[in-house]
Amino acid sequence: MLKPDPSRLGSTLFRLIAKGEIITYGYVAVLLLVIAGAISIYLVHYILNAMLLHQPFFTSLIAVINEVLLILIVMEILRTVTRLLVSPAHDVSISDLIPFLVIAGISVTRRILTIGAGLSVQETEGHTLDPIKFTQSMTELLVSGVIIVLVSLSVWLIQRKGPAKLS
Repeated sequence: MLKPDPSRLGSTLFRLIAKGEIITYGYVAVLLLVIAGAISIYLVHYILNAMLLHQPFFTSLIAVINEVLLILIVMEILRTVTRLLVSPAHDVSISDLIPFLVIAGISVTRRILTIGAGLSVQETEGHTLDPIKFTQSMTELLVSGVIIVLVSLSVWLIQRKGPAKLS
């Protein structure tokens, strides 16, 4: 009776898994592109509605910036997926973390803008701010600011250090 060659079976299984991984990353890349396109179409629709319905400019502007930053997040994830399609998975370096740090920075910036816009809209519309909600918003802004500083410091350290390999 013939015994299967474990090295051949392993390499065939590895090739099958690698092809499955490429197909999955390709599917995710196409899906992310479709999502970015859908958000862009929604953004144009939102701007047209805001102009036609004469919505407050500041509120509309913050919403547009928020959506554009969401598109940037999706595109940064797409770029990361595309990089994984192009380069082999075993060739990973610390500099590969930078796209994830950029996504974190954009996400925190979106949150800062949302909080600031919410507070500004309440103030300009003459609403009194609840002291507890104001304190929570200020605390969240402080934490978000610290996160931005840490993300920026991380990117700076990674770029300063150079492309070290991860094991």
